[in-house]
Amino acid sequence: MRSIRLEALDLNLLKLFVAVADTGSVSHAAVRVGLTQPSASNALSRLRHALDDPLFLRERSGMVPTRYAAAVLPTVRKALDGVIEALAEASHFDPAQSRRSFRLSLSGLGEALFLPQLTRALFDEAPHIRLQNDPVPLTALPDALHHGQIDLALGLLALDGPDIGVMALHAEEYVAISGPDAAPLPDTAEALRASRLVIAAPATTYAAEVTAILSRHGLGGNVALYLREFTALPELLHDNRFLAIVPSGYARMLARAGRARILPGSLGSSGSPVTMVWSRRAETDPGFRWFRDRVGACLRTTPPVG
Repeated sequence: MRSIRLEALDLNLLKLFVAVADTGSVSHAAVRVGLTQPSASNALSRLRHALDDPLFLRERSGMVPTRYAAAVLPTVRKALDGVIEALAEASHFDPAQSRRSFRLSLSGLGEALFLPQLTRALFDEAPHIRLQNDPVPLTALPDALHHGQIDLALGLLALDGPDIGVMALHAEEYVAISGPDAAPLPDTAEALRASRLVIAAPATTYAAEVTAILSRHGLGGNVALYLREFTALPELLHDNRFLAIVPSGYARMLARAGRARILPGSLGSSGSPVTMVWSRRAETDPGFRWFRDRVGACLRTTPPVG
């Protein structure tokens, strides 16, 4: 049985192996891999010893692979190409050619508000990448970021620390909406306070923001229905029984689709900005930096935090 000494192998020896097979010459292979001819001959001897095979036989046409060398050459070549490609990808990122997957943590509302805009911006520059949304609870977010389970998280995220990067994207504005056929629309604070409200609060942080808005306008007693998600909200508005208080971006999205009307005036901004967070450990990765910077440029309207 062949005695293979794996501890004696390294990438340079395998690169020489492929180069000799390609050129049929130790001296030509030496030039290709950046060695002197004596150094290449010595390296080939070490590789023969490590693999327990002559590897190449000298014939009139040059150095010809043995049966064993010919059998393993395709696998060695493929493995070397894979290593070189992986190392190159880690040190250089070409968005036009990349097929990398990037992972976000977004709420259901975040998907609706951010993904249409993000996909247009990202796929225009990097048409072959893949995006995946994998929502992570706030308590598990630092570990998910640090271990690379997600690349970026977006939302009303109260998260900081020396290993966490934070960028404020924008302050959320809130408005009231009705069903698409409501008439007349309440156009004063008094008329709004006479209405029954539906509130969707999918996260604790979002619920706190909406509660503050309600309190500020004296609307806390008007809430008829609390929802954990936004999915049912357009249908609940359809028969004009309720109004809803929602982020302005979501309101505009429903209005464009003909599923709601936006009442005049703003109810004010949230106390906390929508932020983007990431692990600073990822910042040495050029692919990550491209992704973070494009997401930030697409969604950001306010200066960075910290």
